[in-house]
Amino acid sequence: MLTRRSLVAAALLAPAGARAQVPATIRIINPMPPGGASDSVARLLQPGLRQRLGTAVIVENRPGASSSIGATLVARSPGDGATWLLAADSFVVSSLLMKDLPYDLQKDFEPVTMVARGPMVLCAPPSRPYRGLADVVKAAKAAPDKLTYATTGIGSNGHLTAAALGQITGTRLVHVPYRGVAPAANDAIAGHVDLIISSTGSLAPLIEAGQLRALVQFGETRAAFLPDTPTADEAGLGHLHCYSWFGFFAPASTPKPVIEQFYRDVVATARDPAVTDILVNKFRLEVSLPTPEELRATIAEEMPFWGKIIRDNNIKSET
Repeated sequence: MLTRRSLVAAALLAPAGARAQVPATIRIINPMPPGGASDSVARLLQPGLRQRLGTAVIVENRPGASSSIGATLVARSPGDGATWLLAADSFVVSSLLMKDLPYDLQKDFEPVTMVARGPMVLCAPPSRPYRGLADVVKAAKAAPDKLTYATTGIGSNGHLTAAALGQITGTRLVHVPYRGVAPAANDAIAGHVDLIISSTGSLAPLIEAGQLRALVQFGETRAAFLPDTPTADEAGLGHLHCYSWFGFFAPASTPKPVIEQFYRDVVATARDPAVTDILVNKFRLEVSLPTPEELRATIAEEMPFWGKIIRDNNIKSET
């Protein structure tokens, strides 16, 4: 039996009539520096989009101010299908953390789709005795404000997930923010911190190499490459789900047919077997591809939850 979701997706993916005129050049604005995960995803999709759109597709990096520089450029661009934002999860989080942003996430952008995502995972170095979340909670309650955890920065998904974890379990862990996953992981492996929380895309290779021990993952289901690591639901935390993800957004003035056509092109590109293989087996991500309406609903549902976590824990932006 077809679900409502499958019916909506089928309608969007059904062959459309004549394609509207495609701009001579299409820009994918990546609001993060070159060489990062979102840049890799953008450049992986670039050739397939160029082929399907039949026009030049340029990936343009506009980093800075927690994604707001690149996001502002897209928000102020004409809605003619020539400019798209490929944003990471920090794009949504920054709208909760930063004051006086020159745009409104829910008013100035139209969601297109989430290309791929990877759940947060809490890990410990082998030098620590923790074998599961219960061990961490027990140790944290016995010694409040003693156990340390590394993340990729203040206000990162790892930081917010750990803050929510502390509230749910009644524990107080000490946050140690780093500028990027590499220094955080290096210090965790060396045993300079007790725990680290980041995305499976970042930590899975270290887990598989035995340099880190996965304790709990924060996806809806177990990631294929972490089959023995329980989810938050299985560990008794309830529906505490948090992902690192990458998705497309358009200026709010973009007509719905243009968004739906671009959605179809992105889906077809991401579902190409060669692209899917890289996303899943190299980047360690799940290929997600919700419809524009589903992505909008997800953002609208999650923003109040994470906004409360930020307020309750007095988390302030670094910028």
